[in-house]
Amino acid sequence: RFFVLLALTCSVGVVLSAISAAGEEIGWRGYLLTRLIEARIPKPVLSSGLIWGFWHLPLILSGQYASGPHPMLSALLFMVSIVAAGYFVARLRLESGSVWPAILMHSAWNSIIQGAFDGATQGQGSFVGESGVFVASFSVLVALGFGRGVWKRLRSPGVPIP
Repeated sequence: RFFVLLALTCSVGVVLSAISAAGEEIGWRGYLLTRLIEARIPKPVLSSGLIWGFWHLPLILSGQYASGPHPMLSALLFMVSIVAAGYFVARLRLESGSVWPAILMHSAWNSIIQGAFDGATQGQGSFVGESGVFVASFSVLVALGFGRGVWKRLRSPGVPIP
């Protein structure tokens, strides 16, 4: 049953989620990130990730989105997840020169985390779900891995990336 749900969320879910993901990514990575870079704001990728995370906080703290049994802990873990994921999504945007890879990544994230895995995981809300320890840890590991290895190999020599 889980694999059927996963297949549906990876196909239909990603397409349907692309509408809301497009709205966010056009704003966050298409507009905000590029303006932060143009304005020479220090650490524009980190700054845009923090702004993206803070934008979600009222929904989390009010219990309407990605909240577990402890709203403040959920908010903290969600911020860790979203800033780390924001690093990866920003790199997709900057490396590709297009907002579409960021939209696809954001759409896939929402579909898979909220669709397949939220329905298939049980347990303490502080550990599972979008604002849980597991997702936060995984997001940080992926961001660190890409920051240290993959992007350095892909980047053209002499072209700085913020």
